[in-house]
Amino acid sequence: MTKLSIRHAISPIVGLLVMGQNGTLNAAAPNADVLAMLSQDRDATIEGQSDAASSGSPTAPVSSVVYGAAGSRRWFIGGVVGSDLGDEKMAFLSGGVEWFAIDDFSIGVEADLGWVGQDAGADAGLFGLTIMMRWHFLRYERWTVYGEIGAGLAYSSEPVRPTGGQLNFTPQAAVGFSMDLNHQTRLLVGLGWYHISNARTTSTNLGVDAVALTARISLPF
Repeated sequence: MTKLSIRHAISPIVGLLVMGQNGTLNAAAPNADVLAMLSQDRDATIEGQSDAASSGSPTAPVSSVVYGAAGSRRWFIGGVVGSDLGDEKMAFLSGGVEWFAIDDFSIGVEADLGWVGQDAGADAGLFGLTIMMRWHFLRYERWTVYGEIGAGLAYSSEPVRPTGGQLNFTPQAAVGFSMDLNHQTRLLVGLGWYHISNARTTSTNLGVDAVALTARISLPF
């Protein structure tokens, strides 16, 4: 009788303990599911950030070199027209390369291929090479003002002038401006002095002193 009484007294307690344990487990299960989802989201976010850092942004802007920056190189093509305001006229196609040794100061090589019209003699074809130095002494946001000086040699199909020689020296100087056409292309326009003479390498050295207008399109390389 006593054993039955003890058994009946213990049974409800055991039942309550079992129900409590089951309730605790059932309540912990949703919490475990939430923690697992948060962990997965965190891992996915870290992985995405790692991929973005390794691949970089494909649309990131590419910075361009500032025109006239030290160490930059450019090539150009253009033309020259000139006259001594008298009988002699000239027109050349020109092209070349330049290197900016320091900011706004360049050294370059220029080739000229063209024509010299002479009133007193036969017109002449001409090919010349010139070493040029150019200094952009005024700089603004989209344009500059420059001065240039150069010296070279030119060979002509006919003597220039008719009593001169076919191999001549070509010192020259000009002032002008450059203008930004886009982030790479530059227009240069100058007005100056162009000289052709043989430096007394023949018996006569009349020479030609012309006012020359130049125009060039310049691009980086």
